Amino acid sequence: MCHGIDEIHSPDKPLTTGIFDALVSIASEMGFESIDYNRLDDWRAGRTDLPARPIMFDFDHPVKSMRYEMHDVLSRYGYAGNLFVNTAPMIRDDEALRKKFGECMTWDEIGELIEAGWHIGAHTVTHPNLSKLSVKDPSGEMLRAELAECDETIEKHLGVRPRDFAFTGTSFSTIAKREVAQRYRFGRLWIVGSIYQVDGSKVRYADLVGVPGEDEEDGGPPMAARYITRDMDPYLLPSMEMQALIHEPAAFRVYLEGALAS
Repeated sequence: MCHGIDEIHSPDKPLTTGIFDALVSIASEMGFESIDYNRLDDWRAGRTDLPARPIMFDFDHPVKSMRYEMHDVLSRYGYAGNLFVNTAPMIRDDEALRKKFGECMTWDEIGELIEAGWHIGAHTVTHPNLSKLSVKDPSGEMLRAELAECDETIEKHLGVRPRDFAFTGTSFSTIAKREVAQRYRFGRLWIVGSIYQVDGSKVRYADLVGVPGEDEEDGGPPMAARYITRDMDPYLLPSMEMQALIHEPAAFRVYLEGALAS
């Protein structure tokens, strides 16, 4: 997964169109086929088989590059993405939001992605730190309001009711998991290293998802924690950030080879 074209937030591991194309081309060369969360749900329920080499391309935030650079590269290789939308940048005239997330798509541009086969999920309204929010509001009321408004806004403008959710940043809480499980089919995490913020504390990602073993030499969690499996908790699904552990083409190829071996 990634957050679109980004050469600013991770200057040591920038994601340019060329780098993104290089990574996606490796997946294509190796015979991977993209799937969305509907296909994942059908497979987990035993209603369908998956391609021999399935891959999911996830994207967080409705930034402009999703419609153009990211879509153009994916479509060149016959792929489509899963976009998780945090709605505040779309509906609020807020300079701080624009500075944080950059230029966003229009609703029509997101609609064009849907027409091209992209899947849409929820990502809250304001993108709060869920660990800190659980300490501030242990009732979960503020998070419930975020989820409800996000869903309603997406449905109003796109005619789609989100059924899947991406947790924000490397933040998580038992409250968030409970609320997400009541509203969505899946909850997806984000792997950039081995540490997560959970319920006001820092924990190992591997401990959060219940995967035994030591962290790997690259600074990330055990390899077994990096892939979606049929029997894993549907509200603790992993995704690997393209601007972190798998940024280099060689590392990305090794990651995909690991999927074939698992």
